[in-house]
Amino acid sequence: MPTPPSWPIADPKHSPTDTDGSVILYFVRHGEAGHHSAAADDDERRLTAAGTDALREAASLWRRLNLRPDLVLTSPLPRALRTAELVVEGIGLPSPPVLDDRLRPGADWGNLARAMAGHPDARRVMFVGHEPDLSSAMCLLTGASSVRMRKGGIACVEFPGVPEPGGGELAWLLDPDLYER
Repeated sequence: MPTPPSWPIADPKHSPTDTDGSVILYFVRHGEAGHHSAAADDDERRLTAAGTDALREAASLWRRLNLRPDLVLTSPLPRALRTAELVVEGIGLPSPPVLDDRLRPGADWGNLARAMAGHPDARRVMFVGHEPDLSSAMCLLTGASSVRMRKGGIACVEFPGVPEPGGGELAWLLDPDLYER
């Protein structure tokens, strides 16, 4: 498999880095949705009531973690979009999530990097999407042999500079079971 492109940066003064040069990427798998099917309408699956409730309950934990992404990029599929909306609402972000077709099921790090490149001032980016896409991207970025994101899970990968394969550190991964009271 070819190595996906690293973060494209043309102008260092507009790079997606904090003042210390670091970049933080958050990965959120959509919440519990209706049953998966091979039918063409699988893209239309929505969050279940339990999935919505679990994400709402997670908001207090997300606030304690002080999640403050500059940008939330989401798959346009209803289950991912609603998850992104609940995250934005739960942590009180002023801007709505940004839909990006490159985050549809089947996305790889190259797709995520290109989506992120369209927002060069973002230093902390949250991706809301699907499996196995998010776990695969985290494995590539951190060099981990395996990462498992359950529905509603969230992870943080930190970079000392530009996000590139093997250059990140998995800072934390929260299992949705932690959201339950």
